Amino acid sequence: MIKRFRVFLQRSFIAGILSSLPLFVTFWFILFIFEKFSGFFLPYLEMINKRMEITMPLYMEKIISFMLVIVFLIVIGVIAKNYFGKKLLKLIEDLAERIPFIRSIYSSIRQVVEAFQTAGGGSFKKVVMVEYPRKGMYSMGFMTKDTSEFLNKATGEICVNIFIPTTPNPTSGFVLIIPKKDIIDPGISVDHGIKFIISAGLVEPNYTNGIEGK
Repeated sequence: MIKRFRVFLQRSFIAGILSSLPLFVTFWFILFIFEKFSGFFLPYLEMINKRMEITMPLYMEKIISFMLVIVFLIVIGVIAKNYFGKKLLKLIEDLAERIPFIRSIYSSIRQVVEAFQTAGGGSFKKVVMVEYPRKGMYSMGFMTKDTSEFLNKATGEICVNIFIPTTPNPTSGFVLIIPKKDIIDPGISVDHGIKFIISAGLVEPNYTNGIEGK
């Protein structure tokens, strides 16, 4: 009787974890985004509150700041779809690309963002796995292109460029130059690879070809 009750508690506990995990992860992700963006307008709100002698709780200031960020992004989106807005953004892009230090940062970030925007990462050739950051530990990344002849000669291997994104923000990450013989093809689509990374590994990718070295 006690054993059956213990098994019942264990199964109920596991069922509770599996049922609540998506909710907790969603809540954590929303909280992460809120904390990152809610402080953007805080200095301006505090300045306005001091001038108008208004006392406002910090959490209320954060909520207002976050809502202002959302409104700001919506306005940018509307402008970006407008003909004159596109022209304005093009002028800003051209200006950014003329400034030496900003040019390299801006163009790199834009290429990564565009890669994730186009048909589930259309700029990525395929999903790969590599032994990183140490042997026996694997990271999932995206093959961007074959490495240049210059780097192939420098390494003495035929290599490929691999972009390893971070979780849950896949637009940041780092590039690895990996010998082609050392990459593993998990046989999944780029779209499923992106979902796997954004979900912090919670959304399992659909395997199509199995694991095969290349």
